[in-house]
Amino acid sequence: MNKRKIPIELIIWVSGLLWLAFSRPESTHFTICPLALAGFEHCPGCGLGHSISYLLRGEWQLSWQSHPLGTFALLILLKRIFELGKTAFCSNVCSNKTEDFYPSKLLRK
Repeated sequence: MNKRKIPIELIIWVSGLLWLAFSRPESTHFTICPLALAGFEHCPGCGLGHSISYLLRGEWQLSWQSHPLGTFALLILLKRIFELGKTAFCSNVCSNKTEDFYPSKLLRK
C-alpha cells in the first residue's frame, strides 16, 4: 500500500497562511525582508503579509491600503495549495491505474 507523503511546500504555505490568519497585523512585527534590513525605505513587497492578514479577517479596505496586490497574492497561494493538495491526496483517486487502488497481491490470482 502506498504511503502518502505531504510535500514540505504544502506544509509551508498552509502554515504561513494560518500564521497570517491568527497574527495581528496592526502590531509591530519582525521582518526578514532583505531590502528593509539593508536600510531601504521602500520595498515592493512590503505590506503584502499585512494585506493578506487583513483579507483573511475580512477587512478589505485595510487590506487594499496595506498592499493593492494582496488579493492577487492570496489567490495565487490558494491555487498553489490546491494543486499541491490535489497531487498529495488525490493521486490514487484521480488515477486510472487499477494497481493504485488495490495492492498488487490482490490482482494476481
